[in-house]
Amino acid sequence: MCAIFGIIGKNNSKLIEEMSNLQKFRGPDKQSFFNCDKGFVSMGNNRLSIIDAENGDQPMFSNNGRYVVVFNGCIFNFAEIRKNLIEKKISFKSYSDTEVIVNAFMHYGTKCFNFFDGMWALSIYDIKEKKVFLSRDYIGQKPLYYSKNKEHVIFSSQINALFQYKKLSKNLSIEGLKKYHAYSFVPAPLTIYQDIFQIKPGEYLEVDAKSIKIKNYTYWDLDNGPDYNQFFKEENRSNYIKNFDDLLKSY
Repeated sequence: MCAIFGIIGKNNSKLIEEMSNLQKFRGPDKQSFFNCDKGFVSMGNNRLSIIDAENGDQPMFSNNGRYVVVFNGCIFNFAEIRKNLIEKKISFKSYSDTEVIVNAFMHYGTKCFNFFDGMWALSIYDIKEKKVFLSRDYIGQKPLYYSKNKEHVIFSSQINALFQYKKLSKNLSIEGLKKYHAYSFVPAPLTIYQDIFQIKPGEYLEVDAKSIKIKNYTYWDLDNGPDYNQFFKEENRSNYIKNFDDLLKSY
């Protein structure tokens, strides 16, 4: 369990540190931050070191330096994707799934979300285009909340950290409360607060850091079938099917 958090639209290192301190228990090993020198984005990560504890610190940059990521979760098939990227002449400095994420995004773009097998909440900043991509895994195992006004978009692994932004309203959402009483939880994209939302499972947001415009994209929907992991389907699936068949016949 780690924490990610950030503000899009204006550099605000003080806010990021306050959001980090409130979620330190989620990632007690290291608190790290990124502040864009152009003043558009600040984001951070509280890390619980699991994979490549020595070299996996975040925020982490892509091989070409254009993209930077903060990430909470685990990509189960990162070794296979890493091997695939190495074959495409992309080098790595660590053996962390975080570095695989940011380099997969560098190479494949948003299509990479369909390649990952795992659970995640992440933010990737495109330094060149001044755009932030917020993504959540297929079924929403990892939380990711955000709020928007005319000036900023702020995001966090926890709702209470968002309230470190003092202009954020704490007005309750009647619709969110109705959903809670009906289901004993609040389904995304709602929360119990009017101005706070969840990124939906299987969704990513593209946020323009200059205009603060948000575009929502669904990269996976159960209605389209359960075979979400296109990496296996396109490049490795036949081998996995054969291995499974051989294993099944051996018993």
